[in-house]
Amino acid sequence: MPRDFVGYGRKPPKFEWPNAARLALNIVVNYEEGAERNPLDGDPERETAGESPYPARPGEREPMQESVYEYGSRVGIYRVIDVFDKYQVSPTIFACAVALERNPPVTQEFVERQYDVVSHGYRWLSHLGFSEQKEREQMQKAQESFQRTIGRRVLGWFNRTPQTINTRRILAEEGFLYDSQAVNDDLPYYQDVQGRPFLIVPYTLDLNDGRFWRGTFHTGRDFEVYCVDSFDTLYRESARTPRMMTVGLHPKVIGRPGRIGGLDRFLAYVREFPDVWLASRTEIARFWAGRFAPPNAWNWPQ
Repeated sequence: MPRDFVGYGRKPPKFEWPNAARLALNIVVNYEEGAERNPLDGDPERETAGESPYPARPGEREPMQESVYEYGSRVGIYRVIDVFDKYQVSPTIFACAVALERNPPVTQEFVERQYDVVSHGYRWLSHLGFSEQKEREQMQKAQESFQRTIGRRVLGWFNRTPQTINTRRILAEEGFLYDSQAVNDDLPYYQDVQGRPFLIVPYTLDLNDGRFWRGTFHTGRDFEVYCVDSFDTLYRESARTPRMMTVGLHPKVIGRPGRIGGLDRFLAYVREFPDVWLASRTEIARFWAGRFAPPNAWNWPQ
């Protein structure tokens, strides 16, 4: 997979978002609860990403850490959904297939609201070190699971990093329209995969509540200020050329009482701008493919 250090540079594509919007804003909820590493599921070690700093020996469970994830599925996700309802936001769910299987009431909330769903893998596991066959099987198992839980296959992909050098080729061969495993642009773009263009819709790590766990956000105000500052910059730049902005969330993180206010206030601010397109990730991907897909692009038209 070649690297591209040039991108669009000072020659971004000329276009308009739907309804002459200046900025496309996509809100992503990473729904992983119940799909993380756990000896109950045969993993050699428990999940280490989280609020709980307490160690556990290989093969041992750590109930405090497990409860961090359970909070997201029992409480946090509903708090986040309520904020979306308040501001009429339809997010994209980066969903681990197993997480949807293990919480039918939450899955039903997603289905009833017709939320966009992107595959976050069958479970919340990095595929690094997987054989090509195992990686492909994991993608296929996730799609089969989505057919059962939400009634359809999904078109987008964002797995737990790091990915393998084969990932994008397998995605293309398995019929995915786009990959979001990149943070290298403020607009979608096409990348060569086996001699054909494949769509990339970049994600974000800085506009992400995961920074609470990394110690660089401490309060909901920190999150709000960073999101507003980023929005203001992109909105200002969009007077010259349209931009895309993504905000990444986790119900077990932003869904805590002391943090949710940051999301609420940010969305209240955004709603003051009528020329912002609050779009799902797949809406953005379909728009971009419809406007810019080369004739030999992978999996387009759908």
